[in-house]
Amino acid sequence: MKKQLLSIHHFVVAIILMTKGYDKIQHHHSIIGWSILLSGIMVLLYFVYIKRSQKPHATLGIITHLFESIALFLTTYVYFQEGKTMLPYVTLTAAIGFLIATILHVKSYKKHSF
Repeated sequence: MKKQLLSIHHFVVAIILMTKGYDKIQHHHSIIGWSILLSGIMVLLYFVYIKRSQKPHATLGIITHLFESIALFLTTYVYFQEGKTMLPYVTLTAAIGFLIATILHVKSYKKHSF
């Protein structure tokens, strides 16, 4: 049950990224829109992989957290550009959280590989 709850955040982030990326593409911001959309698709594919295999993959986990962090930083930038008030701070907090998770995963991965 705990592992299922831990993987749900990937699904939520994927949906947010894909909808925001699609929205930006529709508003003629192709580069940032496609970057966010493709990151969301990659996160969704990782979520499906976790659900199918029933076990996370260490390297894919690190890469996924890094993509989530970068995409959420881009989304934060977009929200600030759109003049949103509170939403950018939520995505900024999530982006920082995923960046910290990436760093912790890398440290843990290096410790276990030696």
